[in-house]
Amino acid sequence: MFTLSGIIDFNFQQNKIPHQDNSEKSLSKTLFLPEECLQEIFSYFSDDASTLSQCLLVNKFWFKSAASILWKSPFGQLQNPSAKLIETYIKFLDIRSKTILSQIGISSSSCSSFSTPEFIYAQYVKTLCYKGLYESACTFIFGDNCGPKDLEGEKKCLTLVRELSLFLIRKCPSIYIMSYDTEEIDFYVQDIYLSSLNLIPEVCQLFKRVRKLTCGGKYKKGSLMNVMSSHCKNLITLELNFYEFDMYLDGDRKEPSLMSTLLLEQKDLRNLIIRGPFRFLPDVLAPVVSQSKSLSLIHFERVHFNNLLPLESVATCRNLETMIFIDCKNLNDETLIPLASTSFLRLKKLIFKNAHRSRLDNLARLIQKTKGSLREIRFRRREFKNMVISNVPDIPINVTKTISTCCPNLIIFEGHLEKETMPHFLTMLNTTFLEKLFISLEFKKNFEFFRSQVAFQLPETLYHLSISIKDRFSVKDLEQFLELCSAPLISLQFPQSSFIDDNYLDVITDFAEQVGSLKKVIFSKNSLITEKGIQKARQTISFVKKNGEEV
Repeated sequence: MFTLSGIIDFNFQQNKIPHQDNSEKSLSKTLFLPEECLQEIFSYFSDDASTLSQCLLVNKFWFKSAASILWKSPFGQLQNPSAKLIETYIKFLDIRSKTILSQIGISSSSCSSFSTPEFIYAQYVKTLCYKGLYESACTFIFGDNCGPKDLEGEKKCLTLVRELSLFLIRKCPSIYIMSYDTEEIDFYVQDIYLSSLNLIPEVCQLFKRVRKLTCGGKYKKGSLMNVMSSHCKNLITLELNFYEFDMYLDGDRKEPSLMSTLLLEQKDLRNLIIRGPFRFLPDVLAPVVSQSKSLSLIHFERVHFNNLLPLESVATCRNLETMIFIDCKNLNDETLIPLASTSFLRLKKLIFKNAHRSRLDNLARLIQKTKGSLREIRFRRREFKNMVISNVPDIPINVTKTISTCCPNLIIFEGHLEKETMPHFLTMLNTTFLEKLFISLEFKKNFEFFRSQVAFQLPETLYHLSISIKDRFSVKDLEQFLELCSAPLISLQFPQSSFIDDNYLDVITDFAEQVGSLKKVIFSKNSLITEKGIQKARQTISFVKKNGEEV
């Protein structure tokens, strides 16, 4: 782990910055890091506005690299609505927009100015997030934690949102990500949401260049998506977020059909993400067949599968490389039948984290018919503070057996280990070249077997190991496990063991000195390890943290 303070001293005064030659040739001579390196470094600070703001002051080169991250999504990464940000943007509005706002009682200190300052951030804005813009506008007009109390207040807020949206659309030619997910926001009149969208030529041009679109909220999403379908045909990623009110909303049965028109019109859609319950999901997904050749990722999260229809359309997408199911309901052996009938020969990543019964034969068939293409498989591990159904293996035995014999190219595995699945897990260790392993197990039931039989069979390719264990294990248990460990670990994690203290860390430090490869150790946020113990360990291990887990 690094900090930018280790690269440059931020304790400087602006008037002490040496004069830089304006020419690119002269500027390049002063650089000590290529632009690609700076971009990569700054990307780790995307949520740290303070650090990135300081980077702007170093020189023009750092300014360009930091600004592209700091301003790429002005309303999409706000932790809280920002009235100050709205006030800043109002300064850049033209006289026409300022006049419109003043007529409804919205003004700022800059509204009386006849000159409009130059908007220098335009080229860096990549994302237009409606929810963040709307909530910040509400805060600007009505104050913190307040919103419109009547229809007139709603219209006032949406007028401000409209003018700011049109300003960003006109001034920011690089916007290619749009989020129209308003989540739980209640509009006084559902259709009033669409009043903030004017299909002027600039908006139509924006729709044409959008590559990622997110829709969701309490408005007629189908109407919006249908309007967009005439212009927005080059999406790479489409994300639809549904909420509980969508599941039980009677609504107009035409809405799902209107939603599907946008999906049908896409030329080369790669990623489709569906989150949340929606009663008419089969109608929305029917056109997935039209994207069967291009789709490489499909992601279902908290989706209710009440019949086979949604997955029948997915089964036509034979070129899928990533398939994700998280917290879905009714995703049982029957609903998986369509997927088991297809050979996904390009499938590399499978995430299946759902409540299920003890057998999933069709999931096993799906894995078997990939013909060894899978490189990453993840099931849910047990969080012992919130146990899953007792006495039911987290991974069905038949599925574990199939993985152990049909996935020779597997390099990442995550899941819970039980006594019944342990033999197949050992086979998997000997038939694959695992690089990352994330497991949970119960100490009293399985740790002795894991320590004595698994530790020395960990493959030489394994460099990352994360172990979540219920119950307390002793320092001696850990020492014996590490003595038998045959893997050249670079990273070791114990994300749920809150009892671990400095004595355990000393054992791990001794192991690191012996193997010479261990560079990162991460423990539970609630562990008993002290700062003194961490500083001592860092003399041998470069990265020691109590921040839970890194995946």
